[in-house]
Amino acid sequence: MDKILIARHGVSYNNTILNSSELRDQLYREMGLHLPLFYFSFNAYSQCDTLNRISNKARRMASERMTHNYGCWPQIQSYHQEIKMAIDQDDPEINNLKTLLEIPTYQESAEVIERISQNSPNTGERLKAKLDQILEHKSTFGNFIPTINFHGAGNQYHVWLFGNGKERAGLVRGDFGYSLKTGQPIGDFIWKKLGFSLELILVSVVVAFVTAIPLGLRLSRIRSTKRKNILTLPIYLLYSIPGYLIATLLIFFFANTNVVHWFPESGLYPIGYRPADHSYINNLITGLPYMILPISTYALSSFAFVAKLTANISAEELNYNYVRTALSKGLSIKQVVRKHVFKNTWIPLITIFTQILPAAVGGTLIVELIFNYPGIGKTAYDAVLNNNYPVIVAIFTISGLLTLSSYLFADVLYAFADPKIKMQR
Repeated sequence: MDKILIARHGVSYNNTILNSSELRDQLYREMGLHLPLFYFSFNAYSQCDTLNRISNKARRMASERMTHNYGCWPQIQSYHQEIKMAIDQDDPEINNLKTLLEIPTYQESAEVIERISQNSPNTGERLKAKLDQILEHKSTFGNFIPTINFHGAGNQYHVWLFGNGKERAGLVRGDFGYSLKTGQPIGDFIWKKLGFSLELILVSVVVAFVTAIPLGLRLSRIRSTKRKNILTLPIYLLYSIPGYLIATLLIFFFANTNVVHWFPESGLYPIGYRPADHSYINNLITGLPYMILPISTYALSSFAFVAKLTANISAEELNYNYVRTALSKGLSIKQVVRKHVFKNTWIPLITIFTQILPAAVGGTLIVELIFNYPGIGKTAYDAVLNNNYPVIVAIFTISGLLTLSSYLFADVLYAFADPKIKMQR
């Protein structure tokens, strides 16, 4: 909560903003933290089930600990109300009074009340009487009696999922809450980051498929073992090189002022460029040189895998009887591969192609980190480093939705690729 306050109001206001109980309470309620966590909860009989309404964490923990130690919540509540009443009356011992709200034990509280009594005897006397009542009614037996509390729709999970009809729209409407680092709504930037990653991976996969599939089909037609080994060796070498090494080599050879500086080495736009002031086409043209190396990195990694897979599947298909039948009818091996064999490679290739959606989140992480590309993979990495939990939850939620969408998309494409597959029970 401190991070959001600083992000909204500036670091220079650190002292005044973070000490403002009004702003903290307002933000606490805005984020829905004053509500119970779920539709129901389990508590001990002696515990209070509404402590979540206290925005100050130290006071909330002290109240919970004191209730556990003494078990008489009505007396503890009366004691805290007496303290807050004295604070609201601007008692000269206001600092000590605030300290009392964060003390969970009788002995420490009595010592602070004794100091308060020196300057405010009436306040000290009333507080001491309330504190003694807690000790008189002490009973920890209720700690061993479980109770269940039902909270209905007024809980944090329900608000997070469906919203509250006011400032929160809910996850189902694209409201993921607020970033703990910047304080801005997550929906304001998460979709833009996802778009950057989808642009990168979609172009890379299309380039890889367009170049790798014809090569794989060509390799499957080669009968000479020696020639085939010579042509497949570079593919296997490229397949064995990790993506981060390919990215490093591309930067060294094509973004190095000491070798060849053809492309920028990192980022998406020039320094000082404001994408919001330009159209999508202008932004795309401006950012294209920055995308060449990241696209090449992912395309080269995908190219080797797709070419190897296509070649292996096509070579296996060439051993089937339908191929021999087609050849016996006078068709050339090139025609057989293009008209018959290629169709039977669609199913595994479709499976690979539809993985571009979930791969947009995790598959481009290394590439985005190396090139400092502002995609969703880098956003997830930064969120983990900064303990930005709302952003992490949002990214994993989007990743799950993309995975489900990719499976559905693959099933639809299977039906078009193979008539034997029907979209019905």
